[in-house]
Amino acid sequence: MIMRTPVQAASSQEAKMKQYAGSKLVFMSENTPPSFAIRDKIKDFFDATGITVEVLTDDLPVVYQKVGIDVKGGKADFPVFYSQDKPIGAALADYCVDFTKFIKDDTLPQDPDGYGADVWFDNFLDACGSMYEKGKIVALPYDAAVACTFYRQDLFEKYSKDFEKDYKYRMEFTANTTWKHVLDYATFFKKLKQAGQDVPYGYGQHLGTFAWTTQLDIQRLMYSHGQWQDFNIDDVLGSKTPGPTNWGDATSVEMMKQFKAMSDVSHPDNLANGTLELNSVYQAGQIAMQVQYHEFAASVEDEKTSKASGGKTAYAPCPLGEASWIKNGGKAVNGTNCGIGGIAINKNASEDIQRAAFIFATHAVSKKLQYSVLSGLGGTPTRKSVLAEPDVIAARKRPTKMPNALTFEAVYDFGIKAPNFVLGPKIPEVNEYHKILAAEVSKCVAGKQSAEEACNAIKKQTDNANDI
Repeated sequence: MIMRTPVQAASSQEAKMKQYAGSKLVFMSENTPPSFAIRDKIKDFFDATGITVEVLTDDLPVVYQKVGIDVKGGKADFPVFYSQDKPIGAALADYCVDFTKFIKDDTLPQDPDGYGADVWFDNFLDACGSMYEKGKIVALPYDAAVACTFYRQDLFEKYSKDFEKDYKYRMEFTANTTWKHVLDYATFFKKLKQAGQDVPYGYGQHLGTFAWTTQLDIQRLMYSHGQWQDFNIDDVLGSKTPGPTNWGDATSVEMMKQFKAMSDVSHPDNLANGTLELNSVYQAGQIAMQVQYHEFAASVEDEKTSKASGGKTAYAPCPLGEASWIKNGGKAVNGTNCGIGGIAINKNASEDIQRAAFIFATHAVSKKLQYSVLSGLGGTPTRKSVLAEPDVIAARKRPTKMPNALTFEAVYDFGIKAPNFVLGPKIPEVNEYHKILAAEVSKCVAGKQSAEEACNAIKKQTDNANDI
């Protein structure tokens, strides 16, 4: 429903904010902290604009399904929607409005900090906003889930001397800790467990039923070793014609072998543990390490529900590539990947509905709201300015009232910086690719096929899906 009061460039900020008073929008989003915050404080937006917004939330696959049906059917029941960078953004980019036309429109209210790449964290605008075509912005960074290492510092300190006796080096986690070290740590903890000691398993992987997080899990390992990528395409823009995949080459086979080796010494429920389940396993004290998304620190630090809280958990960058495992001549990096959720506007909506949606989108990605989410529900900001607030700076060290801030050194200061960060792959058939990869990786982990067979199967099916 749309109502409009005409405004001019010279109109007041209040007039521009309220030009669509009396209108109603529906925002379809993933069930993430920013969405809950917007929903709980939607009256603030209504008071400022007169626009009613119904906020609907669901699991990401359901959001993709519902939004996909809407936009592909030429409808705009969801004029503004959550656009997770790969599963939704890459798949539905052609149905998203280019924000640049509204950012340049002086009859619309604009964020005082602007929307340029420099106001967001490194690569965030590219991650969710750049799809296939330079110059267009198909989404603004709304929330962030960036990988880093969660590990039980108390257990590392307790068992380090015993570990050093067997492996001749100290058990610790730093930016120089490699995936080979992770394999050694997991092997050590499993041996202790098999010997009857009351210890957790050393490590756990992201498998389960959500194919995208399985892809992200093995992608970190593979990119760490020579910056291997799934396709020979621009990592920022992606490609609608990606060409043949690199699966099946020597690097992919070697990394699949190592992924299987880590699985063999990790938590036995690997195949059932998706991202949420794995974090629950970590909170229950059943594993000593996980590579997890930094938004989960708030739950890990909750003393009411987590055995890993109270200073037991430390946060570090993703593991570094092991030089002896690299087969393509590239360098070892701390392979870090992400889900940068954007907020997008439905191209099928009328011009006035799009403009009203832009007013809501600017509210959704504002510094004020992001700070509120971080300090309240435990969100993860996308704007740099949030981290400059004195209480956020203080919260990066214990004791803290913003537990996610404990991850900021590993994530914002290190992991998202070049050369560690990988954004893609962005291809139209990305969800089909994720399903193919997850199915074949799971078969390999379960011992139903070799690493080489898994890689060749991924290549054959992926190339077929991309008409190669």
